[in-house]
Amino acid sequence: MQRLMRHVPNILTVARLLALPFVVWTYSLYAPGAAWTTAWIVLFAALSDVADGLIARSYDVQSEFGRWVDPTVDRLFFFTLVAMLWYFGTLPWWAVLPLLIRDGIILALIIPSLRFSREGPQISRWGKASNLILICAIQWFIIDLRVVGWSFFAVGATLYVASGLLYGYKAIEWLRQARGAGGAAA
Repeated sequence: MQRLMRHVPNILTVARLLALPFVVWTYSLYAPGAAWTTAWIVLFAALSDVADGLIARSYDVQSEFGRWVDPTVDRLFFFTLVAMLWYFGTLPWWAVLPLLIRDGIILALIIPSLRFSREGPQISRWGKASNLILICAIQWFIIDLRVVGWSFFAVGATLYVASGLLYGYKAIEWLRQARGAGGAAA
């Protein structure tokens, strides 16, 4: 069974990435109103994200590809959803900007991390909690229940930015340590 399950997490990750154009397209058909088709695609994408991690850990089929690509696709997926909601007028720029800056910085930090490490990005509990709350907010916005969406958004965005600051701090410390270890060896 493990051999059969070996590639399932990565297939789910790639499928999530390939779903992005359909998410944007289906939302564009209804925006800024209720886009139920988009909400279903986003729900399945979110569930596939949970499933790929559970499968990888349960069957001990984690891969180097999955360690780096899964969190990168997660960030791209979220980045695209938030940008899409802004583009179609569902969210104002001042709500979207801090989230996009946070994700842009994290995506930019992945590149130097690849140079110095073979372990993948470490996801914090704050990061996971903020993602869950924000994906709920996004779903409420997608189906045009904005009052509920804003309540989730306020909590999720606060945690999201705070977790981004934590990631930034950890990345800077980690890069300093990696440079120090590299400089000491030279």
